[in-house]
Amino acid sequence: MKFKACWSLIAIVLLSAGCAVGPKYSRPDYPIPTTHRTETALPAAPAAAAPATLADVKWFDLFNDPKLQGLIKLALEKNYDIRIAAQRVLAAQAYITVEKAPLYPSVNGEVSGEQQLGTKNDLATFFGGVRVAWELDIWGRIRRSTEAARAQYMSQEAVQYGIQQSLVASVASAYFQLLELDQELGVAKQSLVSRRDSARLVEARMTGGISSKLELDQAKSLVSSAEATITDVERRREQAENFLNTLIGGNPGPVDRSAKLADQKLAPQVPAGLPSLLLDRRPDIMLAEQQLVAANARVGVAKSLFFPSITLTGSGGYLHNELTDAIKLVGGAGAVGGGLVQPLFNAGALWNNYKASKALREAAILTYQKAVQSALQDVSNSLIGYQKSKEYRVHRETFANTLRDQLRLATMRYRGGVSSYLEVLDTERQALDAELAYAQAHLAELDSVISLYKSLGGGWDK
Repeated sequence: MKFKACWSLIAIVLLSAGCAVGPKYSRPDYPIPTTHRTETALPAAPAAAAPATLADVKWFDLFNDPKLQGLIKLALEKNYDIRIAAQRVLAAQAYITVEKAPLYPSVNGEVSGEQQLGTKNDLATFFGGVRVAWELDIWGRIRRSTEAARAQYMSQEAVQYGIQQSLVASVASAYFQLLELDQELGVAKQSLVSRRDSARLVEARMTGGISSKLELDQAKSLVSSAEATITDVERRREQAENFLNTLIGGNPGPVDRSAKLADQKLAPQVPAGLPSLLLDRRPDIMLAEQQLVAANARVGVAKSLFFPSITLTGSGGYLHNELTDAIKLVGGAGAVGGGLVQPLFNAGALWNNYKASKALREAAILTYQKAVQSALQDVSNSLIGYQKSKEYRVHRETFANTLRDQLRLATMRYRGGVSSYLEVLDTERQALDAELAYAQAHLAELDSVISLYKSLGGGWDK
């Protein structure tokens, strides 16, 4: 009858164990606009439900250069930050089981001995068997702790997604920078050849008494300037190669490439999508929300500590008061029991722990809302950046083409004796600067597409 009463009590307690104290999670409200600012940067979204957006485009479809695709794949496999993040995800996943384990009884093998002294007859007691303990999660403390651990796991996944996204963007940007430096180097070398030809022409004209020593010095200064530009570009190019190799998990060295900057065409033809889509796409927002979920769950953990904890215990094995007989495994013994602990006085520790958990939850709410605000600003800046970078590149291309013609005409006029070498000198300087600025403008346009793609939450999906 005693055992029946005990199991009846356990059943009643278990039936009441479905209540978990603490607030239930709900996503905080934030005034999200219906459209992005500067929607003209990309085609408008069609009226159909759930339209495809730029963020839906896979990175291997956006970056269709085979060499670049190979570098990105290698980076996603070998990059140390990616590998570190993957191990942290595995660790967070394991901690879910650690937090969830107390929901189930714990069983431990035990061997103990006790010698009582000072009595008329010394008594030795020996026990060997198992002990079972089970904390009943009536108030949901263990479930809330498990919820927090699961949110921490999801936040580590969001961190991993963010690293993947940044890595894809960084590899693409570094690759395009290399191509831009290749173009700068080609322009500088071409200018050097032209300037050396001009210097030889001026020297010949000076020998014939047509040009002056000043013009020859000016021609030689142009040669030296082009040589210095080549040296500087070569330095930056080698350093860029080293950086890209670091991203893909390799040692410093050259990067295999055959494409030219002019071959890279990243012209998004799909809309940016609704601002609300950012909530489920951007890793930083995902991270902030999962941290909020964990903070919300910890409020429940802190609240559950105000209530009594109930633990059921049981043991079974062999008990004897003689070691030699105990080894023979005689004398079965068993026991069941339970305990209830109700906090009565702790100098305000539990109350202030609860207040702290609520304050941390409020901070997590504000952090989430700030992340959404920053994401909207990031997308808006990226949209206008893409639009204006494209316009700037067009203007720079026109200016470079104009100066190419101007230099050709200035050289012809000088050879024909119509103008001085000063006109050629000035035009040559402007032409080189214009060519370099055009290459940099093309790179800036490609980078603006990468920034827009990343800001919309694309780039990390394999």
